Amino acid sequence: MRFGWGAAVLLPAGVAGAAAAAAPRNAVSEAIERMKPSERDARLAQMVGFWCVGTQSFLMGVADSGAEAGNAYWSVACLNGTSYAIQIDPLGRPVTVPCSVLADTGKAKECFKKF
Repeated sequence: MRFGWGAAVLLPAGVAGAAAAAAPRNAVSEAIERMKPSERDARLAQMVGFWCVGTQSFLMGVADSGAEAGNAYWSVACLNGTSYAIQIDPLGRPVTVPCSVLADTGKAKECFKKF
């Protein structure tokens, strides 16, 4: 599991849905979005780590401004009942944080919801 992404917990204010016209491109996220759901779940679970078997995934949004511009934010649920938020930068580098940590920030950010 990869931690150390303070921005994951704070999540940027300038996040828009994947369909936003002004959002910078994130080719890695776009490729994941085009996958079949089972393939997408598996790919995102790989980013979390070997213990996660993905059962559900959700694109929360892509940052369209600021230092986070182009970062994509996904949620993935694992077979063992855990779930994670994943930030994928435009170069395809993922950083994960448990959804429970994201919810505990008090910033009204939740996994599996559009920003």
